[in-house]
Amino acid sequence: MPIGKDGILKLDKDEESEMKIKFTYLIVITLLVLSAALAYDAFNSYVNPYLTISQVLENSETYLNRELQIIGTVVNGSTQMGADGTLFFNISDGEKMIKIVFRGDPPQYFKEGEQVVVIGKVLSSKTMMGSKILVKCPSKYEEEESF
Repeated sequence: MPIGKDGILKLDKDEESEMKIKFTYLIVITLLVLSAALAYDAFNSYVNPYLTISQVLENSETYLNRELQIIGTVVNGSTQMGADGTLFFNISDGEKMIKIVFRGDPPQYFKEGEQVVVIGKVLSSKTMMGSKILVKCPSKYEEEESF
């Protein structure tokens, strides 16, 4: 490898071209690995199946501090609104129950005795911090009355 008058290493055209190709491959591989990691994270975060409360509580260590979608029925008489606007309620799957803590306005059709999906993180074997509450709109699913 020749050294120029200024003391800097000079590469011939083939060596320079080969280094550019290696650098390009390195960047492409890095981007592919990063894309795969982001896709995996997105898939895990947003494509969570609905879990029952029993499934979550039977494996509470597995689900602790993970984003989940839990399906259940709002327990009658369990809904309370805190002074700071925090909504507290229990949901049940008929066998087990978990307390939900939700900060924000509940959906329009949220009511006791109705089935909901709560998206959030399990804080303990008895409590979940909800970030979203999903309810079905009754008008879309009820049959029209005939007169």
